[in-house]
Amino acid sequence: MGAEEDLAKKKDFQKRTNEDIDSFLARSELSKSTSKQSPPPTTSLQAQTKAQAPADKTPPQEEKKEVPEEDNDEQIKMARASRAQAEAYHDVAVYRKRAHSYSHKAGKFYHKYKANEAKAQKCQAKAVAFREKSAVKRKRALEHIERVKQYEGELSSAAQGKGDFSPESVKSKMATFERKAAKEEEIARKNDHKAADQTEKAAKFRSRAAKFLEQNKLFENESRLFSKRADNLEKAGL
Repeated sequence: MGAEEDLAKKKDFQKRTNEDIDSFLARSELSKSTSKQSPPPTTSLQAQTKAQAPADKTPPQEEKKEVPEEDNDEQIKMARASRAQAEAYHDVAVYRKRAHSYSHKAGKFYHKYKANEAKAQKCQAKAVAFREKSAVKRKRALEHIERVKQYEGELSSAAQGKGDFSPESVKSKMATFERKAAKEEEIARKNDHKAADQTEKAAKFRSRAAKFLEQNKLFENESRLFSKRADNLEKAGL
């Protein structure tokens, strides 16, 4: 009994599954047939667009208007005036630039003039100081020479045996003061030589300062001329 029941159940299950497969296949074929019968939507859209599209119309050509000669003359005059104004602006800018360049160079030369003038004054001050030292040394040399003259009188009295010192001691003192006077005179000459060197340097620096001052004045003059040209051009046309 158990084997017969199992066989019946298998047949029943197989029958059900076969019926389910047949129904699925029938549904799928029906859907494919309906999709093939439906018309494509593009044809209707193309027809609508063709119906709505307007007919191409060629735009009318615009007629060229001839400009009168008076307007042409006015335009030419305006163009020439604008060009002249632009050239005037350019010339003014060029003149201003040159004036600034000359003024800048003039300032440099003035700075060099002042520097050389300061060096000349410094050298001149050194020369004056050396001359003052030389004068002091010469004064001392004169004092030593006066002492030598005093000892000459004592030497004559010592030679006669009237003085307190012997002639040899007086002569040695005279030689000492003469040597001191000569030394002071030598130092005075050296100071004079140094003063002369400083005076020469001062003259050289003053010569350079004069040259730089002259160049400064020339460049300042050129700067003023270009500035004046620029001012006159601005007053005339701008």
